Amino acid sequence: MSKIIGITADVFLEATAVINQKSADFVPRPIVDAVLTAGGIPISLPYIPVDKVDSLLEKLDGIIFTGGPDVDPTFMGEEPIPKLGTTNRNRDIFEIALIKKAVEKHIPILGICRGAQIINIALGGSVYQDLTTQYGEPTLLKHHQNAPGNQPTHHVDIKKSILQNSVGLTSFVNSRHHQAIKEPAPSVKVVATASDGVIEAIENDDASVQAVQWHPENMWQEYPKQLAIFKDFIART
Repeated sequence: MSKIIGITADVFLEATAVINQKSADFVPRPIVDAVLTAGGIPISLPYIPVDKVDSLLEKLDGIIFTGGPDVDPTFMGEEPIPKLGTTNRNRDIFEIALIKKAVEKHIPILGICRGAQIINIALGGSVYQDLTTQYGEPTLLKHHQNAPGNQPTHHVDIKKSILQNSVGLTSFVNSRHHQAIKEPAPSVKVVATASDGVIEAIENDDASVQAVQWHPENMWQEYPKQLAIFKDFIART
C-alpha cells in the first residue's frame, strides 16, 4: 500500500488571478510529482490550528517540510535584522507544532530549504537570518543562484550518513537561499556542507529526521540521483 506523505503548503500572499483569491495555499507541482514517482501519495498540508495536529498525524506516514519564506526569528529568541525577508508567523506556528509532534510520535520528516531551517529551529537550533551579513566568511559562495532553478551551481560534501547512502560522497546541487542553519539542534548532526562551510544537510541517528538545504524536487527529472532522497525517505515511513 502506498504511503501517505503530507507536504506543507506555502501561502500566496497576494491576490491570485483566479477569483481574486488572497492567501491561497499551494504545493509546488515538482514536489508532488517527486513523491508520486517515488511511490507515495502526496497530500497538501495548509496551516491549521495546532490543536488539530494530533488528529492530522494519525492520517500520515511521513511529512515533507517545503521551501518558502523566512522563519520568524523570535522562535529562536532573536529580533529581526534589516536583511530578514518576508515571514509568515501562522505557517511557522503550525509547522513547529507539527515537527515536534511528528518527532515525538517517530513519524519520519524530510526538510527542504526553509524546511531544514524550521526543523532545526523547532528542535532547539538556530539559523542565520542572512548569510551575507551574519556568516562573516570572505569566501562565501553564491547561495542564491541566478541560474535556472533546475540546474546545479555548487557542490556539497556529504559525510557518512543515510544521505550519503542515497546520493553519494558529493552532490552537485542547486541553491536558492539567503538563510542557513547556524547552530544545529542537539538531536541532529551535520551530514553535508558546502566548501565555504555552510551547512547543507542534517540528520538524526536513524534519519527519521533528515533535511537538505537545496531543492531536489527541482532537479530529479534531469538528475535522477536526487530522486533517491524521496525514495529513501518514503522507504523509512
